[in-house]
Amino acid sequence: MYATAWKGGTYGVRVGSRNVAQYFERQWDFVEIELDGEYHRVSLSDSFWKRCPELRSVTFGDWLQRRGLRPWPKGNPPKLELTLVKGNKFRLSS
Repeated sequence: MYATAWKGGTYGVRVGSRNVAQYFERQWDFVEIELDGEYHRVSLSDSFWKRCPELRSVTFGDWLQRRGLRPWPKGNPPKLELTLVKGNKFRLSS
């Protein structure tokens, strides 16, 4: 699925509500995101399911920095790909 980088109080990945409905299951409290071959647990907040479909973690900021993807021009966040691996595990790539 296609996603974009996101910046609020921390960095994250904007998944979008359509992708949330298609790829995420309501009973999940967290997902595991593979970054550079290593999985990182990311909690799913109540707002993720309602109005803020972003995965948020300090880990994303570091990952984006290593790839030279931050900072980005206002209104033009980097495009990312989030691939479902299995269950609640995903792989993020740029």
